[in-house]
Amino acid sequence: MTLLPADLHELGQDLRRAAVRRTRRAQRRVVAFIAIVALGTGAGVAVATSLIGSPAPRGAQLDLRRAVQWTNSPGLRLQTAKVVATSPAATLYSIADKRGNYCLELIGRTPGVIFGFGCESTQVYAVAHKLLFSGTAPGASYIDAPDGTAPPVLQFGRFPPHTISGQATYDNGARESIHAGLDGFFIYQPSARFQPLARRMPMTLEFREQNGAIWSYYQQPPQPLTVVGDHHISGRVVIDGATKVEIDTASRLGNSPRQVFVPLHADGSFSWTGRPGSVVYRLTVRDAKDEPVSADTGLLTPTAMREMSALAK
Repeated sequence: MTLLPADLHELGQDLRRAAVRRTRRAQRRVVAFIAIVALGTGAGVAVATSLIGSPAPRGAQLDLRRAVQWTNSPGLRLQTAKVVATSPAATLYSIADKRGNYCLELIGRTPGVIFGFGCESTQVYAVAHKLLFSGTAPGASYIDAPDGTAPPVLQFGRFPPHTISGQATYDNGARESIHAGLDGFFIYQPSARFQPLARRMPMTLEFREQNGAIWSYYQQPPQPLTVVGDHHISGRVVIDGATKVEIDTASRLGNSPRQVFVPLHADGSFSWTGRPGSVVYRLTVRDAKDEPVSADTGLLTPTAMREMSALAK
């Protein structure tokens, strides 16, 4: 299940204030920080791996506590959200209990926007099925920077129980290790060498147990988007085999979506403008056989985008 923050502007302000406090403390301790840009051009935030385990900013705390209501896990309500993993492009926050239930939020720190959210509950219901909210490897939304630069591809989530190592294996056989942060949470940001592959082709996230058993999760590449105003969406697709884009849209929130297919130009670009007041539920890139070749992309709401733009300025 994907949720969006109720107030992205408040979240951004909290992130910036927290960064200032942490930077001052770090200067006194002479800790080396990684300088990055938070949630868009112009909003600087400093984050270091030494911050793993520290409390999440107030905005992330509120978002994650709201998400707890969906998991029906009372133990989560007693926990404090923490920084559980970092990468050069993003920070992962999570609230988790001792039974393995958790919610997590990914916030990008590069030009453009990277945002992801997911929950997982281990509660077993009367039908003997576990309630899973795609928490092991949830998806993220990617919005291009104003200059057209696409944010880097990321994967994030948590190592499955009892696994001791992780790696990403691309469809062409290339491999790269995945490193765990706090309590098995991770952000996998492909290296510069592998970023082009991560944009073009699927990868399989593989997690190995000590006895050799492997958990695997097949991940199709995400599609970064450019969003202008409330209704115009465009982008450039570099995914192998792509021929068109499917946009699921409705006249208003709550209505059943209809499918709109947008062909790709020779250079992979596409453009679509919806009707005023319309809503886009998701976007998926498809091949000539109408099979999906990308992960489903959920769009940030127009209100959320305006908050991001204000923060970037």
